[in-house]
Amino acid sequence: MSQGGQEKSLDKKEIAEEEREKMLNAENTKHTVASTAPDSESEEQKPKKKIPIGGIKMPGFCRTKSKEPCKDDESKPADSGDAEVIDKNAKENEQNVSSEKTNTPSKELKEKDGRKGFLDAIKLPLVSVFPRKKNKEGEVELGTTGAAGLASVETLDDGAGEKNPVGNEDGMETVRLDGDAADGIESPKQHFLVACISAARRSLFVLVATLCILLSVIIIICVACIGPRKATTQPIKDGNYVEAVTSCGPVQGISEDGAFAFRGIPYAVPPLENRRWQPAEPLRRIEYCWTDTYLAHNSSDVCWQREASGGVIGTENCLYLDVFTPEVRYDSPLPVVVMIGAETLSGGSPGVMQPSAKLARVRDMVFVRPNFRLGIFGFLAAEPLSRATHPLTSGNYGLSDIIAALQWVQLNIENFGGNKKSVTLWGHRAGGTLVTTLVGTRRAKGLFSRVWISSGSAIFPGRELEVSEKLSDQFLNSIRCSDAACLRSKSAEELMDSVPETWHLENVGLPEAREAQSRDRRHEWLVLDRVILQEPVGQIWARDEFPVKIVMGTTAHAGAPLKYLNSNATLNSTQVEKIISESLLGTSGLVTQALKRYNTTLKGLLSMISDIRVVCPLLTVARMKTNIPFYVATQPRGQFADPDSDAAAILGSFAARTPAEKRHVSAMQQLFNHFVWHDEVAQADSNGVKRILIVGQDTLPKEDYPNCDIWIEQDIVPSYGRVD
Repeated sequence: MSQGGQEKSLDKKEIAEEEREKMLNAENTKHTVASTAPDSESEEQKPKKKIPIGGIKMPGFCRTKSKEPCKDDESKPADSGDAEVIDKNAKENEQNVSSEKTNTPSKELKEKDGRKGFLDAIKLPLVSVFPRKKNKEGEVELGTTGAAGLASVETLDDGAGEKNPVGNEDGMETVRLDGDAADGIESPKQHFLVACISAARRSLFVLVATLCILLSVIIIICVACIGPRKATTQPIKDGNYVEAVTSCGPVQGISEDGAFAFRGIPYAVPPLENRRWQPAEPLRRIEYCWTDTYLAHNSSDVCWQREASGGVIGTENCLYLDVFTPEVRYDSPLPVVVMIGAETLSGGSPGVMQPSAKLARVRDMVFVRPNFRLGIFGFLAAEPLSRATHPLTSGNYGLSDIIAALQWVQLNIENFGGNKKSVTLWGHRAGGTLVTTLVGTRRAKGLFSRVWISSGSAIFPGRELEVSEKLSDQFLNSIRCSDAACLRSKSAEELMDSVPETWHLENVGLPEAREAQSRDRRHEWLVLDRVILQEPVGQIWARDEFPVKIVMGTTAHAGAPLKYLNSNATLNSTQVEKIISESLLGTSGLVTQALKRYNTTLKGLLSMISDIRVVCPLLTVARMKTNIPFYVATQPRGQFADPDSDAAAILGSFAARTPAEKRHVSAMQQLFNHFVWHDEVAQADSNGVKRILIVGQDTLPKEDYPNCDIWIEQDIVPSYGRVD
């Protein structure tokens, strides 16, 4: 090397030495730290804030890529080789300083550009966590730590790409943090999302703890509000069977049409032997219950009764009921409909009142249909039976069966998915007569909340027990018994055969003149037994306000004799006039008024008979209260609106073929379903002005039913209404 080049090199070296000395003096003055002599190995440094322990360079650690000598080496004198190394390192430091100063502006621009964008903003807090190192060009890049973990902290600074340790008296150095900007340089503004994420990271434990507490409070409140729950549904066994619980043991039903049917569940002690002609006894004693699961798969036999054709069917062990439910569950209980059906109090039960599992699923209701005693087994009031009973009474056993069935419903229906507080008692024809009687009965109080009465009788039991006992002498003479033991020893067939024929006859056709003389001697099944019925039902209806909601109604031809309902039956006008003239209407001089109001056709005659026997007597009962809607179904099923057409429409067994029939079925179902679910008839006038509902293709409210005026004025109605 030439001498001139050496001189230049020495000049540069001297300049660098002077600048280095100036910088060290400035630093010493600023930090008031006493220093012995300039250390050739110290580096340029700007004022930095101290960082936690993780960022402190501890003396005595030998760190990879660190220019700090080990303490063990400090006690040894530096030889000439070390001096050359120091000079060489000093030159490299000067070159690095100059290159870092040159690269700093471009680096800051890169970092500002790098902060753009949502993803880059999220990455910024993470970058400062990882150690960085300088590459050969002086740029900061992510790097690996040295051999010692603490030494990697010196790579945390990515602000200017420098390591600027500050020496203290204790030999410890501080390193500028990533977020600490140099004096005079404004730190870049953090993105809002970056600030939120950083704050969330710093208080992550607090957030998690708060969320856990809030979640626990919400769970506790929900559990407290809901309370203990029973199992929501009962599992199906073998795909076809389902079990429910009763007060007397478990019962097993069968799956049908997407719902469940329980048939033949006992609800009272069998009325056999000494229990014949005794009030129904609910299953309270354990000897009448069962230990295994009761298989309620098949229908039970009906109670003894006389069919319309004159045949006799049934059994005495008949106090069973059927339950049809959409689902066996405990949550969201459904309304319950208890169906009481019979054509007469002698038989024809259940008649059209036969629900099904499909009906329960479609209507989303629980249906219950109990058997109950009829005729001679259900309503015999006789002196030998009263004498053998305490208190002295007899009769109305069929009413006690219905009360026991309603008690069973209150006790068990929740186990079948039903709501015991929402029970509708629906009686049709003779069943409607029984339901009408039970409305004001104290023993039935609280067992139902709604009543639907269709085509029942308006002749209430008002005859005293002693009078009814006298009228039963004809039967006792026929069976040849004078005490209760004799009566209970007879077979059921003997008893059925001994019933007087006149006890089975219905009031059919127009009233006859002889009925006026025989009204006091006609047989009536219901009596004032002084236990269930303690006073005339008519007085109760006229006096008391009932806590239950009631709907009454019938069909336009509910009183039509069966022989006229045949599709082949015909009558001309002459025949119609002759029938009217030979009836009580002819002897009372009412033929002209009758023919003026009704035409001389078969349909007109059947409308007249029905108004006198059924429609108008029931209307007089509904008028006893101002809040009882009364409907008349006028849509024919075939030629006439027969006695069962309204019930068939409600149950869906009305075979509607024409558009008019389909609309009628829909109208009847809407009336019934809305009443069962909401305790009201939407079409009826709430003020009681238009509460007569004429249900044809649609439901039309009317103020009155004018056909009844003439019969009420002439005292034909309700005196000659149908008895049962």
